[in-house]
Amino acid sequence: MTPLAGKHERIQYIDALRGFTMILVVFYHVSQFCWHVCGKGISIQDFLVQVRMPMFFFISGFVLYKESVVWNGKQIIKFFRKKIPVQLISPFVFFLAYIYVCNRPFLYNVMAPAKAGYWFTFVLLEYYVFYAAVRFFIRGKWGHWVLLILGALMYYIWQSPFHEVIPISRSVQNAWSMLLWKYFIFFVMGTLVKQHFPLVEKALNQSWLLTCCILFYFLVNVFRKYFTVGITVTEFMLTFTGMVILFSFFRNNQAAFSKERPIGRTLQYIGRRTLDVYLIHYFLLPRQLGKVTTVFTDHPMPIIEAAVSLLIALIIVAASLLISNIIRLSPFLAHWLFGAKYPTTKNSI
Repeated sequence: MTPLAGKHERIQYIDALRGFTMILVVFYHVSQFCWHVCGKGISIQDFLVQVRMPMFFFISGFVLYKESVVWNGKQIIKFFRKKIPVQLISPFVFFLAYIYVCNRPFLYNVMAPAKAGYWFTFVLLEYYVFYAAVRFFIRGKWGHWVLLILGALMYYIWQSPFHEVIPISRSVQNAWSMLLWKYFIFFVMGTLVKQHFPLVEKALNQSWLLTCCILFYFLVNVFRKYFTVGITVTEFMLTFTGMVILFSFFRNNQAAFSKERPIGRTLQYIGRRTLDVYLIHYFLLPRQLGKVTTVFTDHPMPIIEAAVSLLIALIIVAASLLISNIIRLSPFLAHWLFGAKYPTTKNSI
């Protein structure tokens, strides 16, 4: 069993998992924007999409939860004073720069649910508001139950066709990115897993659980066309079992993802700079490749497309980190663009 990290200590394989998930995000964007193969049944992205963003939000919830934090008014003000610049102001600066470079209309992209790709930090800020509000008004274990019920309702509403008949205009839904509220349940799950981590680890040590998850995930994906009833529940279970498999893989191989191993150091470094990569990588996507060649849509080759896309994604991640490090040479820019703390200096006599 792996003990939880101390107050100022990070769990290394969680950082590595976050770095790996960030690579999956860039990997997906290469397939989506360069080759246009996603959602057509000709790319492995159609399977990775089941886990990628839910895992990202799960980790966000996992990292957020602190047992000692009491969500009173003072804590909430302190929390959002720290988070708003990082989650809203900084991404908005990159959003403005991106739509200017790409010559995209401002109002259309602001009102679109994806925000030209810069939706993640905005939606995560909304999740923080939901979480803080519930924890403020409902204390103790009941708050966690309310969060679970709220997350389940959001998943059902926004994952199923039900959202099309709710009395909220489509423009309001798009402006607030409500379609993406379906991931809130995984954010809540991350906080609960962190809270009950010893029990979760004890469950993950049971080989039968992983066996069931692996069998369910692969068999349902193979025979998915036969699951025509309860699609929303099936989608949730595919995501849940996929997350268990991925989380367990990093946990069971945490020695390989430690700082002592090159792959561990690399993934952890990316995991600590996910915001930087997320904000910068959109500028580096070679979107014109789809106009030069349509080989992967005309002649589907999932493995070859995945290998090429992954290679491009790794180059983009490396370039994003390089640009990030150049920007971070300025403490002012590092603070206001990436939320870095100003370096503390001691006056010498």
